[in-house]
Amino acid sequence: MRRAAVCLFAVATMVFGVIARFAVAEDAVEPTFSGDIVIGATFPLTGELENYGQSAYYGANTRVRMLNAAGGVNGKRLVLEWRDNGSNPEQAVADIRELVETHRVPAVLGPLLSDSTMAARSIAEELKVVVLSPLASIDAASQGNPWVFRVGFSNTQMASGMIDFQMRSFGVKTCGILYDSRHTFSNELSRVFAETFAERGGRVVGNYSIMNDAGEKDYATPLRALAEAKPDLIFSASYALEATEIVRTAGTLGIDIRLCGPDTWDNELVYDASGTRLVGTAVVSALFETSFNYRPFQTFYTAMEQAGMDFPDAQAASAYDAVSLLAVALEKGESSEQIREGLLAVRRLALATGRVTMGPNGNVQKPLIIRIVERRNNRLLPVFAVRIDP
Repeated sequence: MRRAAVCLFAVATMVFGVIARFAVAEDAVEPTFSGDIVIGATFPLTGELENYGQSAYYGANTRVRMLNAAGGVNGKRLVLEWRDNGSNPEQAVADIRELVETHRVPAVLGPLLSDSTMAARSIAEELKVVVLSPLASIDAASQGNPWVFRVGFSNTQMASGMIDFQMRSFGVKTCGILYDSRHTFSNELSRVFAETFAERGGRVVGNYSIMNDAGEKDYATPLRALAEAKPDLIFSASYALEATEIVRTAGTLGIDIRLCGPDTWDNELVYDASGTRLVGTAVVSALFETSFNYRPFQTFYTAMEQAGMDFPDAQAASAYDAVSLLAVALEKGESSEQIREGLLAVRRLALATGRVTMGPNGNVQKPLIIRIVERRNNRLLPVFAVRIDP
């Protein structure tokens, strides 16, 4: 697979590979630029969360290439100055400081996910630099901080959308929850899901961490406990590596309870490595169907396939859209304050993941999509089930 191959190379090699793939043909007419606009970027290109970082990296670079091929932004070339934070929130903060103090960037694309974005709140306000996270979902990530913005769904939006869908479509009345106590994202999402489920009239029969008292991952014990409680649904607030083990362990134990997960499950690794027990699982997504007559998504999907990404996913789409948002904001001006004002002015902008409006607290409003995994052509693929508009 494409991602497995990327893992074998250093970040510098990966950057060169993407640039080479997008090299302009010899007979093409290259735009003339009056200068460069340099934006910082810090993603987890290695480490525990690298599968998200690599997908998002492809999405962001693809969109930059497209913008520059069309003449750039305000006649200038858009350049991303990349850093690999190694899936470490502290390194993400250090990246932002170095990018601002050394390269004078007015904005940073990233950090990518919730824990690193929460860690970056203080440095963003201290340096007055725009931080735009493609995937952070913790509701508080951007609240009360004028410099932090999010492109992804909030935990509240994901929990509400999935619960309403499960209750309406399948008559779900009871649920069990699994989470990963190591991550702020997972802790908060499990709490929000439990509270929202109860508010909707449901009953939570168990809420268990996959980390045991010894600090080791244990999937079987909490799954057995939930199986004994016989809920209608098991929701797992976890990242992709843990999601695959949860699904596989459920299959090994013969647990056939309906499964569902947040947008962190909408990832190539989950579909390729979880096994057939994944069939029927519902996942939160930002992606439409290629057959839909929605041109921004079709443009994104085609561009990613041409870039060599065999399975364009939600992480690539969110990073792709984050670059589009920065480009629109930069039309107002290139200072941090002007970019901030430009982002806040976004209203119903047609992006790959739907029409986006930026709320006053830095959280986007956009459609939430739920997909259900089916087996097609000997491969597990997520299929569109419903779109929930904000």
